Amino acid sequence: MQQNKWMCNGIVEDGQQHPNQELQGIHKPYNNYGNDCVICHLTQEQVVGDASKSPFKAIAISLLAGILAALGVGCRAVVSSSSPNPSASASASPSKETGNQCSTDKLVKKSGNLFGAVEVGSKGVKGKVIQELATLNEDGAKLVVFRKEKIEDRNVNAADPNSKSATIVEAVKSTFQDIQKRFNISCEQIVIYGSSGLAEELAKKAPQKKEVIVQEVRQATGRMMKFITSEEEGSFIFDGVVPAWRLNETIVVDIGSGNTKGAYLDSNNKHITFSFPFGTAAFTKEVKQSQGNIDFTKAAENAKQKELIPQIVSEVQRKPGMQNLSRVYLSGGISWALSTLTKPCSKEYIVIGKPQERLDSFVPISSEDIKTFYYNATQDPKALFNPDLSNCSAERRKEVQEDIANIKTKIFSGDELIAGSEILRAFNQELNFSGKQVFFVRSAKDALPIGYLKQQLEKVEEDADQ
Repeated sequence: MQQNKWMCNGIVEDGQQHPNQELQGIHKPYNNYGNDCVICHLTQEQVVGDASKSPFKAIAISLLAGILAALGVGCRAVVSSSSPNPSASASASPSKETGNQCSTDKLVKKSGNLFGAVEVGSKGVKGKVIQELATLNEDGAKLVVFRKEKIEDRNVNAADPNSKSATIVEAVKSTFQDIQKRFNISCEQIVIYGSSGLAEELAKKAPQKKEVIVQEVRQATGRMMKFITSEEEGSFIFDGVVPAWRLNETIVVDIGSGNTKGAYLDSNNKHITFSFPFGTAAFTKEVKQSQGNIDFTKAAENAKQKELIPQIVSEVQRKPGMQNLSRVYLSGGISWALSTLTKPCSKEYIVIGKPQERLDSFVPISSEDIKTFYYNATQDPKALFNPDLSNCSAERRKEVQEDIANIKTKIFSGDELIAGSEILRAFNQELNFSGKQVFFVRSAKDALPIGYLKQQLEKVEEDADQ
């Protein structure tokens, strides 16, 4: 529910300095919707009424409160006479229930090895708890998702320009508090970011809404939220899924809903990122707009040849590592659907001469798998949703059946599966999957928060060194 608007000008009710007050003194009146002021972080209860009052009266009250406090005289009764709600007097620090008790809006390693990450995306708000290991695990990772308990996704349509920012902010706040309370994580060890897909959607539909969300999230949680670019997202996903011993031979391609992005490392171990303004949902929408009188399958193939292939070819010419590296990691929703519907019963294996790589993390994908996926999506939907599960364990079979039901009825439409398969076919052709080792990375769904947190922790270490 949208909170009432109130105005703050930095004048405190009791004339004292409060731990949550970042900017000291009077400032330009500012309209707020959350519980604390965007500019100075005072709570609504801590300020003298609001800026609709005479500023001279407010200044006088503040000065009088300060004088009485200096003389040791209780000023609460004097000041409360001008307050519309005397019982709402502020305490010396804000309630811990609001999440605003953070000493800073930056990441700080205070205690323990658990961190929180809250992602605001076009399809909802997701929370992850991430554990920092003492040494690399068998997948070459030091940061892993802490799977003791699952954080509930809050499904709000953040990209809808008609949706109220308060709905989004409330989902962020509840996720934030869920992480704090259930896992006893200091708020300074929780990061909040907006996905590149959401940023691009808002830029098209409601560009002013990005800053509103950032400000109101800070009001609600005390934490600074950042919208990341598709290039940054590509590098974060790379850092989140590629094992240490595969860094210089792997390219990551993440096919999302609104865009496609990825990264690899050059000879200087620098991230080379790429992004395309097409993802499964975005390409579906584009195909429908240009479909005309032909069926969707033919329209999607035409759009692939006209739109997708030229963009990929152009990017490969500028960044040849996209085509030259021997190993490809696929991630994103459509790649997960491809893996689930064509390779549902993968088993563990060990690579000789390498640290252990498990097939439950890396599922091999062939060009033939992509061709089968495309054929079934366009010609044989019955076969698409009935893969062979005979080699699955009972536990895996149950999991796959639930995933298939979600793919069919909740996550993708039939047109989106066709559009997504065309994107996969385009990369299969232009990056020459047939001559490479290609894998879907099951852990890639956690790669973005892990990669983002990894970058933030590196900044903390750099600041400490300086």
